[in-house]
Amino acid sequence: MPDLDARSEEGSFGRRIQALRRAKGLTQRQLASVLDIDFTYLSKLENNRGDPPGDQTIRNLARALDADEEDLLALAGKIPSELRTKAAEDPEFAMLLRRLPSLPEDLLRRMYRDAAKRRPPRK
Repeated sequence: MPDLDARSEEGSFGRRIQALRRAKGLTQRQLASVLDIDFTYLSKLENNRGDPPGDQTIRNLARALDADEEDLLALAGKIPSELRTKAAEDPEFAMLLRRLPSLPEDLLRRMYRDAAKRRPPRK
């Protein structure tokens, strides 16, 4: 998995949690206390330094910040274990996943939009 350093643009995982934290009027120390993590670790996350946290930490962040868990997990590059299981059981699905990176951008965008329409309600 790539370091978050490679994703320093505005739409990165770190920038998103920073914006959400600020919108709630929380300091890094306050949010870190709620999450029971060190504020220096939160600072590193917000500045896209190091690997993204584990799934549970991301879910805790989402709850604390009233954010969509799936959105934050996706921004952090987390792949659901259900995808790995389905790929192991269904060779056609595995081939689709392997081909996704080479699909034309316009097709990917259409797929994203279509998938968003079928998205389950926010947790």
